[in-house]
Amino acid sequence: MQQMPSIFNDVLSPVTPGPSSSNTCGPHRIATLARCLLGEKVEHLTIRMAADGGYRDTFYSMHSDAAFLVGLMGKELHTEHLRRAYQDAEMAGLTWEFKFVDDLPLQPSELAELYLKGATRSIRLTGISLGGGEIEITELNGQRVSLQGKMPCLVSFLPDGTVCVTGDETKTAGRVVYLPAIYPFIPQGKETPFHNAEEMLAYACRTGKPLWKIAFEYESVLTGADEMQLRAYAAQLRKFCRQAAERGREPGNSFVGITVPKAPAYCAALEQGKLISLGAADLGCLDAMSIMEYSNGNGTIVCMPTGGASGIIPAAIDRVGEAMGKSEEEMANALMVAGLIGVFYYETHYTGAIGCQAEIGVAISMAAAGVASMLTDDPNVIEAAASMGGQSVMGLLCNPVEGYVQVPCIVRNMAAVPIAITCANAAVGGMDHVVPLDDVVQLMLEVGKKIRPCNRAGTYHPAKKKEDTHA
Repeated sequence: MQQMPSIFNDVLSPVTPGPSSSNTCGPHRIATLARCLLGEKVEHLTIRMAADGGYRDTFYSMHSDAAFLVGLMGKELHTEHLRRAYQDAEMAGLTWEFKFVDDLPLQPSELAELYLKGATRSIRLTGISLGGGEIEITELNGQRVSLQGKMPCLVSFLPDGTVCVTGDETKTAGRVVYLPAIYPFIPQGKETPFHNAEEMLAYACRTGKPLWKIAFEYESVLTGADEMQLRAYAAQLRKFCRQAAERGREPGNSFVGITVPKAPAYCAALEQGKLISLGAADLGCLDAMSIMEYSNGNGTIVCMPTGGASGIIPAAIDRVGEAMGKSEEEMANALMVAGLIGVFYYETHYTGAIGCQAEIGVAISMAAAGVASMLTDDPNVIEAAASMGGQSVMGLLCNPVEGYVQVPCIVRNMAAVPIAITCANAAVGGMDHVVPLDDVVQLMLEVGKKIRPCNRAGTYHPAKKKEDTHA
């Protein structure tokens, strides 16, 4: 049975300090599991990464260093914890080494080898941040494993040095570690009524249900939560997005990088009528900009489906919904439709390692579907909007300047809002998308194989990189 991804665990997820889910939430999740596996206070940490891998330009600028330390200290991933990570680690007596080496593979892009030492034991593991906050520990003390943090499990360190992973307490021996689930919902392991967009369309036509209703049913099967519980969680996500949009345009927002916050000035220019009107996208572009700038200040965002694309979906759906006079419930329905479309892109892991097409492009596709669902219940039209959204920036590189989620990331989020609205309008207006959504996903994966990894693409003005040793 194929286990399908969850809307709230894997797509509209995670809720994390910015700027990047794969660089803050991912390392924190790896470190959280690593700390549990060690089973005692971490006294020393060594992290080894590929010298030309994905962490080369992002490890410090996107605060992966701090996220690892915060997780190893057993702290929640909060903005202040990230900012105080080095100070808190020193006070906790933790020493560390961060090394970029030539003997590790370049792919997966964000792979790190961790060595943890406590007072009485040590462990070595390989952890990969896959994109969108998703992680996997693939090796533990030299043995192949697959620990993702989605399901609780038991890990036994046997006397002969081998490691055994099980969910059955009766099959454990040696030193046993309980690994908790680190996602919002624990998967129920149940079969969903469809596995791709084509099957979803057939199911919608057969049942006559709108896609928003199907999205709630789909997520209920996977998580065991009913529609009321899922709506409550969706409301929380939308609240985080709105707070980020509001706080991002406040004058006090600040972040380190190669640019400075411009949302307050953009807001003033919009209010003074100095900008060309884009209709509902006027405030949508402002929201996208504000969310991204707040994210760069380590503000809490919802990755939809990544931190680097977090401004697009909430901005498009909220501002179009408001312009159309839609209720909060109807806008939540549109968000669920966007999340359902994101499920079918799960193979990409929403990672910039196969191009910004898998971040901005997927978010455009999701947002276009969400917007279209407020215009029509026709599932074929909504799928067409999603397909055109995915086609719109096919092949787009991930090429952040100096490793920050600022240039060209912020303006791409802004530009994506009117593109998503355009795709929704085109679909409702009858434009033929030609390429089915499932084929768009496969094409994105094929194009991604030909795209140079983000650390080797584009024009760079690299900030000075360093090996950080603290002993």
